[in-house]
Formats: sequence, C-alpha cells, structure tokens
Amino acid sequence: MDESESFSQYMDTKRLETLVDGIFAIAMTLLVLGLAVPVIRPPLTNASVETAIISIIPNFISLVVSFVLLAVFWKIHHRIFKQINKMNGTLLWINVIWLLFIVLVPFSATLTGDYGQFTIANVIFNINMLGIATLLYLNWHYADYKNFIHEKISDEEISFTKKINLSFIIVAITAIGLSYVIPQYSQTVYIIMLPIDLIVKFLMRL
Repeated sequence: MDESESFSQYMDTKRLETLVDGIFAIAMTLLVLGLAVPVIRPPLTNASVETAIISIIPNFISLVVSFVLLAVFWKIHHRIFKQINKMNGTLLWINVIWLLFIVLVPFSATLTGDYGQFTIANVIFNINMLGIATLLYLNWHYADYKNFIHEKISDEEISFTKKINLSFIIVAITAIGLSYVIPQYSQTVYIIMLPIDLIVKFLMRL
C-alpha cells in the first residue's frame, strides 16, 4: 500500500469539531424551550403569578443542570480532539452516535422538568447521560488503541483522561440507581462532575 492510499484511510478532525460545536450550540439553546412562561388564568394576582413561577422551578433546575453538563462534555471533547491528530470512519461514527445522545438532552431534560417526581423520567435522563459518558470514554479509548493520539501526549496523560471519562460513567450509573430511591434528587450526583479533574488527580497520587 502506497503513502497516498494509507493517507486516504484517515480524515481530518476539523470538520468533526465544527459539527460538534454546532450541535452543542443548538442543543444548549433548545434547553430553554423547556422553560416556557406559564399561562396564568385570570383573575391575575401577585399570588397567582408567584404560584406559577414556583411551578416552573423544577424546569429551571433541570435546564441549569443539563446546560452545565453539556458544557462539561463539550469541554472534555474539545480537549480530547486537541490531542487527536487524525481519525478514521469508525471514530467518526462513534462521535456521530455520541452527538445523537447530545441532541436528546433537551428532550430528557424537559421530561425531568415536567415529571421529575416520577422514577421513569429520571431514569431516561440518566440513561441519556450514561450514553454520553460511555461513548466519550469509547472515543478516547479507540483513539488510543489506533494510535490517533499525538506522540507528545504521555502515557500518564492518556491514562488520566481515561480515568476522568470512566468516572463520568460511574457517576451516571449512580444517578440511575438513585432514580429508584430519590428520583427528584438523583441529578444532584452530577455536582461531582464539576471538580472531577481535581478529584481524579488527587486519587492518582494516592
């Protein structure tokens, strides 16, 4: 196989990164559609407006949690692809399927905002998060397996990123379990994802 044939097997990552940025922008914007201004039946009073606003607090919390989680996943994906110098069709489709789970977030977030007191709504949301976390892990694992990662990236850094991505999977599985115990508060476990870089670094030193 000559050099040109070998090169044709791989694709540049820039177009994928552009697609990812666009999908995230759309998904994060669509989240606000689940926070519709409530319709208040007359007669209008201050008390009725307060009651209506209070009624959409679960939707607001779901929006904020989902928005922050999407921001975290986008940041990780961006960091990963700064370290990957090429990709093939398999890695491309791993990312395309990953993006499918990303665009489902506005739906699952609205579901928990409207029906967060029910287990099934939270299970669906947390399975959505588990899909995102699992494919993100698979993304990096496959890139490492196929030697798509820049040579300047050390084995320690590769292992560190794997541990971070694996920790997201564990958090999502924990949230699914909590959905059967405390469904309305199962999403609180995702708070740990914000300082997770620091936590994993600390655990690696033990």
